[in-house]
Amino acid sequence: MKTFTFVIGSADDFEGMEDLQDYVEQEGSSGNLNYSVHEFESHDDCDEETVTMIGRGIAFSNDWCMDHTFSFLVRGTVSDSDGKSGSQMQMHDLWEIPDGAV
Repeated sequence: MKTFTFVIGSADDFEGMEDLQDYVEQEGSSGNLNYSVHEFESHDDCDEETVTMIGRGIAFSNDWCMDHTFSFLVRGTVSDSDGKSGSQMQMHDLWEIPDGAV
């Protein structure tokens, strides 16, 4: 099994994908802005598209949607074992929804 983290944030709180990525690197999952961090495990043989769909499904099941959001997938977690964020933020797949998309 491999660990992945799907991050999604509101376009109202973040100016773009890079802004969300920087914020999550700094704050991990405990920041004060409107975003969510969803960690999950997937079988080793899952392709990138399937892993992305799993991450989106988890986010959408937690009241998020594609409209006016930015999101990305991380291979691993957004924090290391001692709780400091950013140690494993390697972009696996980027998915950006521009502000104003319907």
